[in-house]
Amino acid sequence: MGGVREPAASRVRLSPAQVLGILAPYARKRLLEQVRAVWLIVLYLIAFQTLLLDIPLSGASLIALGVAMVIVGLTFFMEGLLLGRMPLGETIGIRLPQKSKLPAILLFAFVLGAGATLAEPAIGVLKVAGSSVKAWEAPLLFLLLNKHADALVYAVGIGVGVAVVFGMLRFLKGWSLKPFIFALVPPLLAMSIWAAFEPNIVFLTGLAWDCGAVTTGPVTVPLVLALGIGVCRVVARDGQASGGFGVVTLASVFPIVFVLALGLRFVGTAPKPMGEADFLAAGNRDRAAALFESEAQMAG
Repeated sequence: MGGVREPAASRVRLSPAQVLGILAPYARKRLLEQVRAVWLIVLYLIAFQTLLLDIPLSGASLIALGVAMVIVGLTFFMEGLLLGRMPLGETIGIRLPQKSKLPAILLFAFVLGAGATLAEPAIGVLKVAGSSVKAWEAPLLFLLLNKHADALVYAVGIGVGVAVVFGMLRFLKGWSLKPFIFALVPPLLAMSIWAAFEPNIVFLTGLAWDCGAVTTGPVTVPLVLALGIGVCRVVARDGQASGGFGVVTLASVFPIVFVLALGLRFVGTAPKPMGEADFLAAGNRDRAAALFESEAQMAG
């Protein structure tokens, strides 16, 4: 006799009220987590403006709406991070060493690091900031943030891509993080001290270190960190992911190197900082024009 086939389990149908009753406590918990994360800084800014600066808080309803949108946005972002992006990155990190050779792993790591950086919202801030820089006060900074803004973004992306490549090599080969820190940070600090005596380079150094911070944003960090954790789950002898950290450190340092290299490439084409009248003088016209994409932009 053949076995009796069990009837297929019927789907559970829930009413909208029941669905809301299930989701509401979870959503409330997630929203309260973000409220606890932002309420102190919001309260501090309001108190600083009203009590110390003695500036009345205008548009309170609009500000409250903006804060509420930030809280809701952070809630959805964190939920997507926990449910989607980090598990995806960790899964890729686990499967990649099992399915691919070292060159393919490193190529994927570079593309992931560079692509994630180009998607960072903070990268767009670099281009917006360029409009506030006056060409005669910081010529090299103006040149990079305006005429060569795309090259600046690509330099940051390449820096992160190279950092992720070295991070993957560190995980796969068991290298320590300390040699990278000792090889990169002291020269960068020395150059920052030297830049204090070079009018154009001092602004470049500030931009480079800010670009290092830009890379530690909400798009890049979860992906590269989850990727590193996934790789370490495979290559670590004890199967633990504790060695998967440190790649974010490299992703902050390498872009500084690449932005400084880009700035040094163009430092010879930018005049020294000067007053507005000297900058617009006829004798300086050719060097000033090199900072702009066209005569019309310079005239503007």
